[in-house]
Amino acid sequence: MKKPIGFLCLLLALSLSLLTLSVTAADPLALGWVQTDTVTPGGTVTLTLTLPTTELAGGFLQLYFDQSLLTLEQITLSPAAEDLNLSRADVDGHVNLLLDGVRNVHVDGALLTLTFGTSEEIQPGSYEIACTVPNAASFYALDDDGNALPLDVSSCTALLTVTDPPLPPAPVRYLACQETAVRDGQFSVRLCAEAQRELSGHYGFSVLVTDAEGTRELTLGGSALLEEINGGGQTYTAGQMEIFALYTSVLTLPAQGEVTLTVTPYTAEGDTVLYGGTYTIVYLDGIYTSATR
Repeated sequence: MKKPIGFLCLLLALSLSLLTLSVTAADPLALGWVQTDTVTPGGTVTLTLTLPTTELAGGFLQLYFDQSLLTLEQITLSPAAEDLNLSRADVDGHVNLLLDGVRNVHVDGALLTLTFGTSEEIQPGSYEIACTVPNAASFYALDDDGNALPLDVSSCTALLTVTDPPLPPAPVRYLACQETAVRDGQFSVRLCAEAQRELSGHYGFSVLVTDAEGTRELTLGGSALLEEINGGGQTYTAGQMEIFALYTSVLTLPAQGEVTLTVTPYTAEGDTVLYGGTYTIVYLDGIYTSATR
C-alpha cells in the first residue's frame, strides 16, 4: 500500500527538524575549579576558576563557603581576562563577583585565581566552595553592535582539600644496642638513642612491655648526654653523629617466655615532649629474636 505523499513530506520535515536540533544544541559552558597547591591548617591555598574557550564581555557569580573556616584573601583576573573589570561585594553568607568590560576577551582556561586562607582550627578533609551562576543571562558576550548575547554557563562546586601538616624531622631516634647475657633468670637490655644537641631537658624512653602477664608501660630516664656508647658490636660517637649526641638506659626483665618491647625515645622540657621513632624488639627466654621499626 502506498503512503500518501503528504505523510512522507511530514516525516521528512520532522527528520530534518530533529537533525537541526541535534546539530545546533550546545552543552552549557562548564565552570570548573583547580586547586594549584596543598594547604595545611592555618595556611593559604590558591584555586583557579576555569571556563572553556569562549568570547566573554561580562559575568556575575556568587561564591558560597564556610566563612568560619575559610577567608577569601585575594582575587586576581587571569592574563586573558585582564581587560575586564572585577568588583567584589561581601554579603551575608557569600561573596558576589562581577566581571564587566567594553569588549569581548578570549578566555581559554583560567578565568580567576582565588587565594583562600584557612583557620588554625580547620580539620584535614574536603571543604565545598560553590560557584553559583544565578541565571542564564549572568554571563554574556557582545555582538558587533555592542548588544549583549547571553552565554549558557553552568554553576560548579570545588572540594578544597586540607591535609595534615607534615611531621617535623624526628629530633630523637632509637639505636639498637646489644642486650647483656641472661643471668640468674633475668636479662638486661641497654636502650640507646641519639638526640639533637640543641635539645635540652630530660632524656628517656617510653617502653611498652608485653609478656605472659599482659602489657604494661614503663618510663625510663636516660643518662646525661654521652660522648660515645659501645653497643651492637660497634661504638657510636658524638663525632660520627655530627649534630647529635647520645644517651642510654638499662631495662632488666625476667627471662621467661616471649617478651616484646616497644621502645620510643623522647626528650622533655616542661610541658613539651618530643618523641622519636618507635622500635619493637622481641625476646624469647631472654634471647633476642627479632626487631622492627
